[in-house]
Amino acid sequence: MANPVPELQQRINKSIIELYSIELKADVHYTKVAKTASYSQSGTTITVTLTAHGFSTGLILSLDFTSGNGIDGIYTIQTVDTDTFTVTGTTSQSTSGDVSFNVNSTLTNPTVYLFHAGNNIKDKNDLIWQANTYSKMPVTSDGYLYSGKGKLPRPTITFSNLFGVITALMQLVNKTTPFSDLQGAKVTRRRTLSRFLDAVNFPSSINPYGTPDPSAELPQEIYFIERKVTESRDIVQFELVSTFDLIGIGAPKKLVTRADFPLVGTLQNA
Repeated sequence: MANPVPELQQRINKSIIELYSIELKADVHYTKVAKTASYSQSGTTITVTLTAHGFSTGLILSLDFTSGNGIDGIYTIQTVDTDTFTVTGTTSQSTSGDVSFNVNSTLTNPTVYLFHAGNNIKDKNDLIWQANTYSKMPVTSDGYLYSGKGKLPRPTITFSNLFGVITALMQLVNKTTPFSDLQGAKVTRRRTLSRFLDAVNFPSSINPYGTPDPSAELPQEIYFIERKVTESRDIVQFELVSTFDLIGIGAPKKLVTRADFPLVGTLQNA
């Protein structure tokens, strides 16, 4: 596999930046502790109130805002206090409500992992997008094209394993469910342009390609790990499936009978 692509892949404002997240499946890959809390947002700062939470800065959470206008997504804790912590939103607004999320019973073990096959320009380090840090990691993915013939795509995602990072992650989740090997983990492919990246990625914290905009991204592509294709000292490759393609899930999810709708199975003239 190729080395990480240097300097945001290309030095033009229309360079497409690909980012990947892996969200572990609760109670399969880790023992979850479910949390509910209240939040308030002013500008882009979201303050979550949770008594004696015990979290630290840098912890990545997948937040589900159950009321108010908060936007569900992946957030990194920016500041902490005894009973509150803050994250950075992608849009500026004023709202409040309730939020729920899961954390690992062992707080030092993350439930979300972020990767990018490149680095920033400022110091050749990890990439920052939407205030989240994407670790530089040789990773490639393909097979997302829809054929139009009724068959859903089954992309593959391949990680470098030279330092054993992915093997170590699989060994960690296998302690909860033996031989799971990340099966069922949620993989999200994100794409944006270099012109919209956080300014912190560039020298003097100035994006020379355009104006940073954390809300400007192409539609996210969400898949789930179906199986491990191969694992070696060099690479680990997984096959991905969409929600409708998972084993045991069909469409429609509910069978409609005449008890639900009297005209089922009959023909009616217009």
